[in-house]
Amino acid sequence: MSDPEVQQPTEAIAISAFAEAMLVDPAPAAEREPSVETKNQPPPLKKRKNDDEPLEPLSEVILRRLTRIKEGDTVMLRLPSDAIKVITVEKNGLIQLGKYGAFPSSQLLGLHYDITYEIIGGPSASGSSTPLPFMPEENQQANGKSNKSKKGKSKENGSDVKSNPGWKNVLRPLKRQNVLEAVVDDIQETNEHIHDLPELEKQTLSHEEIAELRSQGMSVEEIIKKQEEAHEMFKLKTEFSKEKWRRRKEKKFSTTVHPLSPSLPNVIHHYSERSPTSILHLRVDTLSQLLNMANIRPGGRYLVVDDTGGLVTAAILERMGSEGKILSFNNSDSPPAWSILQSMNISERELKEVKWLNWMEAQEDYERPPPPQEDDNAKPAKVAQRLRKHNAQVAELNATRDELHMGGWDGLILATSLSPISILSFLTQYLIGSAPIVVYSPHLQVLAELLAWSKKDPHYLHDTLSESWERTYQVLPGRTHPMMNTSATGGWLWSAIRVHPSKYQPESHSRFKRRKTGKQSGKETPSGENDRTDEAEIEGETGVEAGSMEEESISEQP
Repeated sequence: MSDPEVQQPTEAIAISAFAEAMLVDPAPAAEREPSVETKNQPPPLKKRKNDDEPLEPLSEVILRRLTRIKEGDTVMLRLPSDAIKVITVEKNGLIQLGKYGAFPSSQLLGLHYDITYEIIGGPSASGSSTPLPFMPEENQQANGKSNKSKKGKSKENGSDVKSNPGWKNVLRPLKRQNVLEAVVDDIQETNEHIHDLPELEKQTLSHEEIAELRSQGMSVEEIIKKQEEAHEMFKLKTEFSKEKWRRRKEKKFSTTVHPLSPSLPNVIHHYSERSPTSILHLRVDTLSQLLNMANIRPGGRYLVVDDTGGLVTAAILERMGSEGKILSFNNSDSPPAWSILQSMNISERELKEVKWLNWMEAQEDYERPPPPQEDDNAKPAKVAQRLRKHNAQVAELNATRDELHMGGWDGLILATSLSPISILSFLTQYLIGSAPIVVYSPHLQVLAELLAWSKKDPHYLHDTLSESWERTYQVLPGRTHPMMNTSATGGWLWSAIRVHPSKYQPESHSRFKRRKTGKQSGKETPSGENDRTDEAEIEGETGVEAGSMEEESISEQP
């Protein structure tokens, strides 16, 4: 019996046919002479891997930036003490948080923001590469390669992996805690029978015992529960006092981290606590009013003067969805140092339509100086490279200047310590009609002078000065009340609408002006006499005009 025929796959047939075709020509590929058509054609360009792939929508890029952690991101970690530690996520790094523990930086890759994670000793502590069920795919890959890269990690961090137990820790989402639903009227306990005696406040668990319980893998909730059982006066406390006591113990003993999303409210809160002068004391409610008054929308074109470290520029970008154009101005020859844009992890693609000019380059009569003279001993290749770079910079600068001077911008936003009057006098001419103008300042006197100046200028309509006010409330069942501490002010806003004043003046305006000048130049007479004189003069003028028209009509008759 003959063997049954085996049907080859289509891919195998195609590969074999291609191999046979290659064997037909005995001459090697290097000895073949190229055809005439092939000689004259330029070599094909090398395509990048992502050239054929369509670009991802900007909305998805922004959403992923605000929801997932990736390598190279700047992350704000909120600790149990409410302090914020800013770190940069790397694959081969160790994040040390002092008494709150340590963990590999790769554990954050792929995790979601705004979720509290607990630092525990996981399967990686025993050298196992089995991923945890809650770990994302990026985190699993990093965890699987941890054993291979221990030597590199120890060199980069300057410490031995075995001596630092932080390399063995992993992150686990913390269980959601129940909110106290008690109402004040329903609470039976009181604090009147609690005695604050030193012998009654003895430590139920020592630090050594707590450290031993942690090494055994006991969670913070179980440790706090053991302390509650040993506390003699705990049952006499009210529900609110018990909740406060638990919160204090959690801040003291818990080892958790809470990655904050790089959103505007979180960034403003962080800088307000750390360095409020760097953002000109700008508050989140004032920023929202600024964006609303400026009518920021996708596809808009805006002129921006930003001295808040890029906070206002980032807010405009986020409101536009990175679809539009922003032209910023600064005092230096180098690009503006926008530290907040870096802390918000804004990508280069989102910043593609953000241009900048210094005040000298923005002038219409500005001419860029020629490039410096090259050394005679310099190599021609380097000279040509520098010349190409200079020409590219000049072309980009001229394109930005032409775009500014062509006008048609949709709005002007100022958040600067410079004089707003001089800036408005220069940039208002490039705005379209009905374009909104908003100026922020932490000082009231600066905007009061601006308001007095704008009232006399016909190019500004509906110019107003406003201040927003904010109070933070705690909203919990039976415990809703305003917070005790709040900021005194968030700055002031001046807003107006740019208009083009008309050159046409109605006849009523000219009559009113003549009457007003007559009153000022007339002699002092009893009240009402100047008015009658002005009316007689107006009637006399109209009578003379009518008489001249009648004489012309009579002379024209045959």
